[in-house]
Amino acid sequence: MSASPWNSNDFSQFNGGNPLVPDYRNYSPGFYSQSQDSIPIGVKSAEDRQKEKESLDTRRSLLNWHQGLGLLTWGFWLATNLAGERSLSHLHKEYQPFAEYLLLKDPQNTHNSYTAYTFLMNASPWDGDPGGSQHKSLAGTTFTLYALTAGLAFFSPSKRLEREAGLTTIFTHKALIWVHLPAMLALPFIGERISKDGPSAAHTMETVGWTGFAAFTMSIAVFYF
Repeated sequence: MSASPWNSNDFSQFNGGNPLVPDYRNYSPGFYSQSQDSIPIGVKSAEDRQKEKESLDTRRSLLNWHQGLGLLTWGFWLATNLAGERSLSHLHKEYQPFAEYLLLKDPQNTHNSYTAYTFLMNASPWDGDPGGSQHKSLAGTTFTLYALTAGLAFFSPSKRLEREAGLTTIFTHKALIWVHLPAMLALPFIGERISKDGPSAAHTMETVGWTGFAAFTMSIAVFYF
């Protein structure tokens, strides 16, 4: 089979001589005016390739740290939730022991003792010791690790490749952020309400904590299953 005599880049026959045929060379004058030593379209220079390699290396390093800190955060979040369950089981009024002491100290003067008991119980904040202190420490560590993990992903260079459409591992991983991130941000504010609202705030915190943890677990599991 002989080669075609037509040159695909030769538009000389379409030079505008026929009024019905436009001069196609005017559509991309820069392409036809390139010198022989110009870099072809679509071919990256050595400098661009080096910059891309450095960007990918940085991205890989940051995401490796993101993965490692993510697993560490998962462990601390689980420990925090378990400590929270223990704290919830010990939830009580902080002044309750002293109020009960006053009630039992003077059984003859029931009215005054009961009045003092009621006043102290109403004024007393809720407390979750002996698990409360441990729970607060773990919660602070978990929040810090979570923030560091998220920051590493946020500041890693973007991947300049065409994104796959549909439900993918990365899409699922990122979509679950909309569950565990609001949960993590809400937990400290809910925790501040426990001393005043008691069991209602504590059970809300329990629900939000385990929901966020479940979403965080799924965001990690999609990479392994």
